[in-house]
Amino acid sequence: MTLAHVTKTGNVSIPKAWREALGIEPDSSVVMQKLEQKIVIEPLRKEKFQTVLKEIDGEMAAKKIAFSREEALKDDFYG
Repeated sequence: MTLAHVTKTGNVSIPKAWREALGIEPDSSVVMQKLEQKIVIEPLRKEKFQTVLKEIDGEMAAKKIAFSREEALKDDFYG
C-alpha cells in the first residue's frame, strides 16, 4: 500500500515499480473502474480493448449520446 497525491485536475501518479511490474508504458492507456468505494486501475491489454469499447458504447446509449463509435474514434473520444 502507498499514499498518493491527487492534483486539482484529478491526476494521480502510479509508482514506478508498480508500472514496471504491470507493464504500463509511458503514454499508454489504462482501464479505470469504480467498484463501490474503490477505484481499480489496470493496464489496457489488447484482449480487453473490445470489452472496454462495448462498455463505453453501453454508457453512451444509456446517456443518449448521439454519435457513432466511428465519430468517437475520429474525435479521440476513446482517448
